[in-house]
Amino acid sequence: MKRLPIWLLLLTSTGACTSRTMVSQLQFQVAPRLLVERFLLAANIRDLESMASLFGTEDGPVGDTERRTDVALEMDLIAEILQHDDYEIVSERTMPGTEVPTIRIGVDLVVPGGAITVRDVGFTVILESSNRWLINVIELEKILALPPGRRRDSK
Repeated sequence: MKRLPIWLLLLTSTGACTSRTMVSQLQFQVAPRLLVERFLLAANIRDLESMASLFGTEDGPVGDTERRTDVALEMDLIAEILQHDDYEIVSERTMPGTEVPTIRIGVDLVVPGGAITVRDVGFTVILESSNRWLINVIELEKILALPPGRRRDSK
């Protein structure tokens, strides 16, 4: 009879020593959208440091894992391409078959001057840690494919 309390004590104490990281459903739904919005704002105002802290891989933000000069050049180029007058998030879907939770956010971008809207520019967002999402891929080729004279940088 004395063994029963000891077993109960052992069972409850081992459960207390383990931990599981769980992403709340609300965070899983809202955080990727907010991340894309923050990145687009940072791109428009050329805040390269913020962009570098929001873009990366499972290993972390590129601002922390790559050479500062390379990152600054890459973020400046991305900022130039992503310049926009307005945007609208038009789609969001979970990407199946990935090792980490991954979501594709589709964005319609109104290029400077408002003459044309680039439809469904994809931002692939990954869960880098239990509470941090990062942009991993941006479909810049959709913007770069605009006809000459449609982008601000092609004069």
